Amino acid sequence: MKNKMKIFSKGLGLLLTVFTVSFITNCELRPELPESGSIPDATPPTADFSYIPTAEDFRILSFSNLSREATHYIWDFGGNASVCEMVEGVLVCNTESTTTAFEPYAKFEAGEGTYLVKLTALDANEASHTVEIEVEVIDEFVPLPVTVLNGDFEDGSNNWKISFSNGWNNNGFESSSDGSNNLYDGTDNGSKTRGAKWNASRSVGSLASTNTRVAYQPLVVSPSSEERTVKYILEFEYAIKDDIATDPPEGRIVIADIIEGHYDDGWAAYQQTDRGGGTSLLHIEVSERKGKGNFTVVTGEFDAPESGLVSIMLSAITPVDVYVDNVKVYPAD
Repeated sequence: MKNKMKIFSKGLGLLLTVFTVSFITNCELRPELPESGSIPDATPPTADFSYIPTAEDFRILSFSNLSREATHYIWDFGGNASVCEMVEGVLVCNTESTTTAFEPYAKFEAGEGTYLVKLTALDANEASHTVEIEVEVIDEFVPLPVTVLNGDFEDGSNNWKISFSNGWNNNGFESSSDGSNNLYDGTDNGSKTRGAKWNASRSVGSLASTNTRVAYQPLVVSPSSEERTVKYILEFEYAIKDDIATDPPEGRIVIADIIEGHYDDGWAAYQQTDRGGGTSLLHIEVSERKGKGNFTVVTGEFDAPESGLVSIMLSAITPVDVYVDNVKVYPAD
């Protein structure tokens, strides 16, 4: 009886072993079927991108990711370029030619030429689409665009203030509702917008007082170098009242300066201007009296310094109200 039990036990174990192997084998060979009620991916990803050269180096391209319905990406520069990333405002390039960054930079060390760049876009279901585009690297300088903050003065004197160690007022100007009819994009608003205003008590020059106001804003432009002089345009609108009044020796003038550098002290900055005893990169004085609400557009060109750091200063000398609006800085053609 004991021997029979052993035989039965061995037989049962063998049977269970065969059944288990058969079950696992069948599971491994059986194709995975969609779950009941599952919906096919109706919007697979589409890969696409554009690119522009950076202002610092034409060999470094900035890539814009235009892909749709994707969650992650693989860029392949084919060994022709090295991937770069922005680190504390500075582009740092490594030796890798692929990256999963959303919008990378890439440096094509060999310079001018045509290079094949591949982008694969994938979605959460790992569906993918790949696009290959030939990019052109051309030695064509593209200067940095410049944003003048609150250039239309709609936000009062914000972004135009600086402290003056000589006691002048730090508010920049008096905010006014008598600005230009033009919006910042040049279209006619049909009525006045907000602007900046100066009068006798806010003037510099012979009318200067503790209430004198000078607007100040630091900017960054593309630096000039031994190989290239980079030019920019300062543009603004102004209006001067034609009321009868006793003019100071300087007359009625609106003053605009571009100076080199960034400053913490408005008085130190003002001393860099032509009227402050220094030498401005650009000095403009305008005096046409067309009356309140009649604005004139003024432009002036200046050379960017090697530092790339400049500042705008706006002021006036006048016995009557003068107005400034829509201040812009942009690359010269």
